[in-house]
Amino acid sequence: MIETQNYFLVFLLSLLSYAFLFFLNKNSNKKFLSIFLDLEFTKVQSFHKKPTLKVGGIFIFFFLFIATLLFKNFLFLRDLFYMSMPIFFFSILDDLKIKINPFMRLIILFIIIFFCVKTLNLKIYSTQFYLLDNLLNNYNVYSYIFSTLCIVFIINGSNFIDGFNGLLGIHSSIIILILFVINFYFGNLELSFLCILFLICLAVFLTFNFPNSKIFFGNSGSYLIGLILAILVISTSQKTQYHKVYPFFFACLLNYIFFETFFSFFRKIVFEKKNPFYPDKNHLHMLVFDYLRTHVKTSLSINFFFSLTMIVALFLFSYPGLLKVLFILQILLYIGIYLSLVRKRK
Repeated sequence: MIETQNYFLVFLLSLLSYAFLFFLNKNSNKKFLSIFLDLEFTKVQSFHKKPTLKVGGIFIFFFLFIATLLFKNFLFLRDLFYMSMPIFFFSILDDLKIKINPFMRLIILFIIIFFCVKTLNLKIYSTQFYLLDNLLNNYNVYSYIFSTLCIVFIINGSNFIDGFNGLLGIHSSIIILILFVINFYFGNLELSFLCILFLICLAVFLTFNFPNSKIFFGNSGSYLIGLILAILVISTSQKTQYHKVYPFFFACLLNYIFFETFFSFFRKIVFEKKNPFYPDKNHLHMLVFDYLRTHVKTSLSINFFFSLTMIVALFLFSYPGLLKVLFILQILLYIGIYLSLVRKRK
């Protein structure tokens, strides 16, 4: 059970988090933070026009650290903090302008995540595909590798959609809010409470990131958000596997993040014949952003556009057939919008 005193601790955590982020923002021009300033205004995925701090990872890591100290009885939160440490210290290298070859970065990330998955037993038991489920349930190594791949894709997908004010923060908030509803409905109080904590974390961050960004997530921030999303989704899947919450429900929640990663790699390799690890301006969210800014004279709608079909999934979580249809419709919708906007850009 969640004790009453925890509500005071939640309030204290919120104040400390806001104060920490306020301090970073107020001192953004100080020398000790200058190394975290994003000054690359001409890179393809950039649209900011003034120096902006990339300290979202530092903030999220600080939030996890303080939360772990305040809520010592929540062992899952402690495990999540320990798992975040290697990801944070690895991903912050890029925010410190220490460049690592993209392919090597992917290999290192896979190794780190595989170790964490095996340690915390973050296994995915069911996908509703018989042959794959047979491998996952009878051979631990395949289960660990599959879970690792899923988490790596979610982390990279989060990094893909970061950079446009509020997109990653609001999209992640809606996913976590839906996970809270599901966990609360089935009585998973600890996971419900953790969802509330991370909703507070994102709400505090968004006050400095949306609609006008004073602080960016940075690589470390988007990696940590992706890690938190992945662990919450897998843990919710494990807790609700006997309650008729079907795997395609979680696939629908994460479909957009997966789509940005898979589709980007596919089009670069197959159609554009170029290195899939290097950025360009042809991602779906960039096309939508450019269209809205040019034709609708606003870009705020992008923050909600890719989250609408996830809300539909919440009302279908116990209907496997309809969830499969929704999953396919989501992909067709994204591809249709992409092709339409590519033609209009030309």
